Amino acid sequence: MIDRLRSTVGDTMGRLWAAVRSMSPRQLAFLTPIVVVAAVAGVLVLRTGDDSTVSTNDETPIARRRIVSTSKGVSGTSKKASAPSSVPEEVTSTTQAVAPVTDVEVVPIGTDSGGKAGPQLLPVLPPEPWPQGCCAPLTNLGFDSPEGAAGPAVAVKVSNAPEVDPHTNLHRADLIYELRAEDVSRFIAVYHSRAADVIGPIRSGRTADPPIIKSLGRPMLVFSGGNDYVMAMMEARETDGTLVRMLNRNAVGSFFRSDDRQQPHNFYGHRPGWIAARGAEALPPRRQTDFFGAGAGVNTVSGQPVKVSVDIGQSHSWWQWDDTSQMWLRFQHGRPHIDKDTGYQIGRTSVVILGTGYPPSPADDRSPEAASTGGGEAWVMTGRDYIHGTWSRANPDDTWHLTDDAGNPIALKSGPVYIGLTDVKPVIE
Repeated sequence: MIDRLRSTVGDTMGRLWAAVRSMSPRQLAFLTPIVVVAAVAGVLVLRTGDDSTVSTNDETPIARRRIVSTSKGVSGTSKKASAPSSVPEEVTSTTQAVAPVTDVEVVPIGTDSGGKAGPQLLPVLPPEPWPQGCCAPLTNLGFDSPEGAAGPAVAVKVSNAPEVDPHTNLHRADLIYELRAEDVSRFIAVYHSRAADVIGPIRSGRTADPPIIKSLGRPMLVFSGGNDYVMAMMEARETDGTLVRMLNRNAVGSFFRSDDRQQPHNFYGHRPGWIAARGAEALPPRRQTDFFGAGAGVNTVSGQPVKVSVDIGQSHSWWQWDDTSQMWLRFQHGRPHIDKDTGYQIGRTSVVILGTGYPPSPADDRSPEAASTGGGEAWVMTGRDYIHGTWSRANPDDTWHLTDDAGNPIALKSGPVYIGLTDVKPVIE
C-alpha cells in the first residue's frame, strides 16, 4: 500500500512541477503557498516507512558503520572480506568443500529506499553445505559453531521488508520461522549448530514471538525494541524463564547500523557478542520436530512436487526443489533469495507450512498475532517428498506435532528447516 501511495504521489509531484515551470511570474506568486504545502506533504509520504512498521520504542540510535565481515573471529566460514587490520583472520571452515559452480546467475539486490530492487549485482551460489554428523537438536546434523552442542539457542527477529533483501547470515539459521507483521512478513531465525557472526537486519519484537520460541527451552531473543506493551511483556517472559532478552543495552558494542541502507533497514548485530554477554543465561534448544532415526517412522508420501508457493501477508515466496543440493531453494521478489555477502542461496531440507489464524495483537490492533497453539492443516516437504497432514500444539511449551492423513507422525529428513505460518493455502506443483 505504501509503495503504491509513493508511486502516485511521485507522479503527481512530477506533473505539478512541469505545470509550475510553464507559469508566468504573476501566476507563480499566487500559487506559491499551495505548491509549498503540496511539496511538504509529498515528501512526508515518500519518507514513510515500510508496511511492517507500527509504533515502537526502538533502541537508542547507534552509530553507523559498514559491514566488513560476517564471520570475524568465528569458525565455519570460508569467505574472506576486506577488514581493518584490527579484525582477526577467520578460522578455516569445518564444512565440506563447495562444489564448483557452472551456471552462475546474477541477480539485483534490493537496497533502495523505495522497496524495489537496486542496481547492485551479486552471483548466486548453491546452498552452503551443512556440517555432517549428529545430532544437533534443530537439524539432526553436526556442528561447526564454536560453542558446539552446549551453546545457547539464539532466536533473532529479522526483517523481510523489500529493502533488506538480501539478508546477512539468514542462510545459516538452523530453523527459520516466517510469520506476518502487518502487510509483510518477518522471520524468527534460530541459530545453534552453525557459526555465524553478523546477523540481520534486525527488527522489533512482537507478541507472537514468545509463544513460538518458548518450546525451544530458554532461548535468547534478539530484537531491536517494541512498543510499551511488547517491552513489558518481554520483561515478564524473561522473569518467568521463557527467554533471555538481547537488546542493545544488554551488549553495548555488539550492535551497529550499516551505512549502505537507510533506517530502519540497517540494524545488525554480532552473535558472538550476544553470547559473551548473556549466553550463560540461555539454554541449548530442545528438538522441535521429529527426524528420521530419532524416534520417528515411515511417512505416508502424498507426492513429489518440484515447487511450492507461499503467501504470508503480502510477502510472496516460493521454494524450488534442487536435485544437486538435495534441498528446497528459496526465491522471493522474483529472484533467488541469497546471502548478502557470499551469494549462497537459502536452502532447506524441509519446508513445513502450517495453516493458522492471525487475530489482532493485544499490543496493537494493526499488528496480527500468529496463532501458534491449537492445530490446523499442514503441508510438509521433506527431502523430495510431500506429505499432507495436520499440526497440533497444545501450549507454548509443546513442540510441533505433525501427523499425516493416516494419523502417523511425520518425520523430517536431517537438515535445516523452514516453518511458515500462513492463513493462505500454499500452491504445490
